[in-house]
Amino acid sequence: MAFHRIFVIDFAGLGLGEAPDANRFQSVDADTLGHVAVSWTGKLNLPTLQRLGLGNIRVDHQLVGIAPVDHPVGFFGRLHVQAQGNRRATGLREMWDYAGVNSTQTVFTTLPLAGYAVTLAGPFQSYLQTQSAAQRHQVGSNQDAFRILFEQLNQKASGLTYVMLPDFRFAGEQQDSQAFGEALMAADKYLAQFQHDLEANDLLLITATHADDPASDTTPTREYLPLLAYSPSRPSVHALGIRRTLADVGATVLENFGLASHTAGHSFLNEITQ
Repeated sequence: MAFHRIFVIDFAGLGLGEAPDANRFQSVDADTLGHVAVSWTGKLNLPTLQRLGLGNIRVDHQLVGIAPVDHPVGFFGRLHVQAQGNRRATGLREMWDYAGVNSTQTVFTTLPLAGYAVTLAGPFQSYLQTQSAAQRHQVGSNQDAFRILFEQLNQKASGLTYVMLPDFRFAGEQQDSQAFGEALMAADKYLAQFQHDLEANDLLLITATHADDPASDTTPTREYLPLLAYSPSRPSVHALGIRRTLADVGATVLENFGLASHTAGHSFLNEITQ
């Protein structure tokens, strides 16, 4: 395996601009991060995410205060939701579910059956709560979610940790751009320490399973979603492009642990290990 541990942080609610099918979901002109950055009083300061390549994802329409950097330390790209629906759990299921031989399977079930540890943390959602093969934690804030992440850093078993940050969804639903920005800057500080503490054979994936533009009356909004990948052992980085489905994340995790035959998307593991 390329990485012994994979950590996925779901900035659930963080969109990067309207998706090509935004008109089907009342999301034309939706741009979560762009609108938060413009409305923020002063400069939205996200140095950790910026160094990882957040501003490099959208060079054609740059984000206010989040400029691209010449030498990002992370791989960067965008995800597009392929599913026809746009409920909150749509992207979550697309990222981790795949068609098995007789029924729909999940990455969260496949990995434990193969002997790998899986830890899930997030706000109450029936989808996450039913993943009985994994160790599950219910969290009510981003701070609680990062606490679980730091605890998992001390666990040496090979496997996957997936954490959903809940504060962005709350801010988006309440159309509170200030709260959204505050949550982003707080998460960026936690992320700096987490990144620093990663071991050489760890992989960090930062993404989102849906968007919630606080400037829109629609919730959730149909937008491109971020994808950032970082490992201390991979100093040479580049763009991952636009991925056509969130299932590419699940496919990458499965391939890393030698389970590539169980996949719905296209793994980008080779793109970050070459």
